[in-house]
Amino acid sequence: IVLSAMAGLAARQVRKSAGVQRMPPTSLLIGSILGVLLSIVVIIMDIAHLAGDLSLMGAVAIAYEPLHLMTFVLLCLGFAGQPAARALQARSRERTTRMLVAELQPLWAAATAARPGISQNTRGSIGTDPETLLHRQIVEIRDAIIDTRVSFQVDDRDRHLIERAERHLLGGGATEPAPAASRATTSPVLQKR
Repeated sequence: IVLSAMAGLAARQVRKSAGVQRMPPTSLLIGSILGVLLSIVVIIMDIAHLAGDLSLMGAVAIAYEPLHLMTFVLLCLGFAGQPAARALQARSRERTTRMLVAELQPLWAAATAARPGISQNTRGSIGTDPETLLHRQIVEIRDAIIDTRVSFQVDDRDRHLIERAERHLLGGGATEPAPAASRATTSPVLQKR
């Protein structure tokens, strides 16, 4: 019963996951299914032993050891793989964030030169968190773009870079196509401010 419930939960996680995050629940799903099969083999062996049918017990026992080993290995991989996959994904996200911060740096410098923002007054207190810095860059670049008092224009390449950075902050990934909401004049990141 426990393994069947775990298989159901793992199947739901597999459908919701993507990329590296899909591997641990897949391992748990397969391990749970094998665990259910292992339980059935044990029940058949027990019934055959009680009934005195040792030939049936011996025939079914052939499947016991491989099922036992595979169940154990796959369940352990699934449980250990979840935090490992999250750590890999977090490291990858931080690397992408730092790359986007570096790519936006020249545009941000030009935007804050055209329209000094909060960062001019708090350069030292922005912090070292790359996500916070990326958010600040996007907000100040967008502010410079929409401020009619200053002349600050961006080309299509820069606009695409800003949209990639916004999608990244919103969890959509830096390389996915822009969702309809991020194509709007007012960005979702700007609305959060």
